[in-house]
Amino acid sequence: MLNIKGLTKSFYNSVVLSNIDLSIEKGKILGLIGHSGSGKSTLARCLVGLEKPQSGQIYLNDKLIIPGQGDARQRIQYLWQDPMQALSPFLSAHGAIMESLNGFNIGSKGSRSARATKLLEGLGIGSDLANRKPHALSGGQAQRIALARALAAEPNLLILDEPLSSLDLPTQIATIDLLRKIHADRQISMLIISHDLAPLWQLANHIAVLDKKEIVENLPISEFAKKARHPLSRAYIQLSE
Repeated sequence: MLNIKGLTKSFYNSVVLSNIDLSIEKGKILGLIGHSGSGKSTLARCLVGLEKPQSGQIYLNDKLIIPGQGDARQRIQYLWQDPMQALSPFLSAHGAIMESLNGFNIGSKGSRSARATKLLEGLGIGSDLANRKPHALSGGQAQRIALARALAAEPNLLILDEPLSSLDLPTQIATIDLLRKIHADRQISMLIISHDLAPLWQLANHIAVLDKKEIVENLPISEFAKKARHPLSRAYIQLSE
């Protein structure tokens, strides 16, 4: 579904990503793990056009794309690590979803308000929260609205950048359950970026490890614990036990 071939990204003369080859199958979840500063978020930003790589190609459904342009702008949606970055401080929760529906011309004009309400309700955002603006929401609520906004575009791929890092433990557990439900209901492909292996055990079909600019491990989740050989992979496995 998504294929990345030979992607290299530098800032000034410093190489951040070197010759990245990675793929995500249709309807599958890839977990990308690595230390802070390893280039995980930079890779995600390259996939949505927020950063431009120096070389490499990205294919979506076997078609070469320019990230952030044309159909790719809709088909790949990015959920920021801080959900407030995805939400306008001037729009209510319902307004944020309407912005996405209108922007991508999803459904008929007359159906969009009801569609936005249904999408929010499906993610646990009822009428009492739908008219609130971001400053009046908790972190978990804001994240669900940002997620609803991304899903409103009807993407093929959802990229989630550290979706649990800013949440307390109960909200993390609820978010994992929500992502499982979304995946089961929609069979949407996902790239979940993390610095912690524990949630990926519960969500991912495949694990890739990014270290020192390169992918150093790439295995199905069922084989990762036994077959991973890189020292960083083994360290993550030990920490998650």
